[in-house]
Amino acid sequence: MCTLTWRRDPEQGLEVFFNRDELKTRPVADPPARFEAGGGAFLSPRDPQGTGTWMLVNDRGVIVCLLNKWELEGREIEGARSRGRLVWSLAAAGSVDEVEAQLGDLSCYQAFTLVVFSPGGDRCWEWDGDRVVAREVPDFLSSSSYRFEEVKEARKACFMAGKVGEALHESRGEESSAYTVRMNRPDAQTWSRTRLQVSDQIRWEYLAEQADLLGEPERHVSEMALR
Repeated sequence: MCTLTWRRDPEQGLEVFFNRDELKTRPVADPPARFEAGGGAFLSPRDPQGTGTWMLVNDRGVIVCLLNKWELEGREIEGARSRGRLVWSLAAAGSVDEVEAQLGDLSCYQAFTLVVFSPGGDRCWEWDGDRVVAREVPDFLSSSSYRFEEVKEARKACFMAGKVGEALHESRGEESSAYTVRMNRPDAQTWSRTRLQVSDQIRWEYLAEQADLLGEPERHVSEMALR
């Protein structure tokens, strides 16, 4: 349950916005911190339950994001692995080609969409549980475990109407519901909102939401130089 949008600007560089939605019973994730991998560094929040992440950026300017494809889940997988661990394993990648080379056998994972942005190009992979397909990165991606098609269309309608960036991801002017980008329903909610900028350096603004979206989110800012 997530929504991702992005844009490139000649002056401001790349901006990626990502709302992470999760069950209210799941442990709250740790905000972005600095980690080491492959002789370099990366920033990433961390899911204490799956011990992985849904998003990271490394000092080579590569961003990796994952959205679950809830609508395709349900198959039994012997030895299933957390999709967040897959993202974590790609932390040292320097290009989309390096990411693709590391994907390998995905049969131990439930369905997902993997998105990679890099200085040399961007790519998206769709894994449906049987096969993986590479394609260009859409400018709008959303997932939901609840009425997926209806939720996706409601959120995309806001995007197509011209609401973008922070305004879209905070659902400005809307009352939060299962259908809004900043989502709230009885069993789940948006737990974090990310604005990640990569230009001459990396800047990650992370807003950790309060339970039931009551009160102002807790703001964390992390910065890192590019190699």
